[in-house]
Amino acid sequence: MQNWGIFWGIFMIRKIVIAGVALGAIVAFAAVSQPVQAGGCVLVSAKARGLGEAAASKRSQAKLMHNINHWANKNKLATVHTGHAPTSCSKGKAGALFVCTSSAKVCP
Repeated sequence: MQNWGIFWGIFMIRKIVIAGVALGAIVAFAAVSQPVQAGGCVLVSAKARGLGEAAASKRSQAKLMHNINHWANKNKLATVHTGHAPTSCSKGKAGALFVCTSSAKVCP
């Protein structure tokens, strides 16, 4: 009969260890899955027109940088992190002008 006490103690220790490991895994997953300052990031975009595609793209990038700097100054930020800033261009409705749009994700 004394052996049942030992087995019962080992059984309870195993349950406590398994519960602790499971709880630790849940806490670790919850901490890792939280995005870092996701609410602080914004999408900034700019649109420009030009006679040539290269001119419109250059003007669009310049306007994008102006908009990023304006957003940073408005939010009193000295530096910001900017993601990849792709530019897409197409012919305008009239067909004579190119219209380019640039956008970038900006985070403090």
